[in-house]
Amino acid sequence: MDRYVYYRVPVSQAGVLRQRVLHMHELMQRQTGVQCQLMRRVQRSDETHTWMEVYKDLPAGFDAVLQRFELEAGLAELIVGARHVDDFIDGYGPD
Repeated sequence: MDRYVYYRVPVSQAGVLRQRVLHMHELMQRQTGVQCQLMRRVQRSDETHTWMEVYKDLPAGFDAVLQRFELEAGLAELIVGARHVDDFIDGYGPD
């Protein structure tokens, strides 16, 4: 299963967010082996960017790990509104 987490951040905080998430991903990859990716939507308003974190091939118990890393990184203080989480499985596999 892969996880996609997306949210909005003020344009003025883009550099801070990028730095925090990249550091979080580096630590997470070392500790869990989960492949992480950070993306930003091309379109943006004048005030916010939409960002997406992608996590590939999640191990059991990943929810708690991600929650801990998010808290330690202080992401909540940069985000406008809610974090949205969607999980996807391989569409080629069995139903």
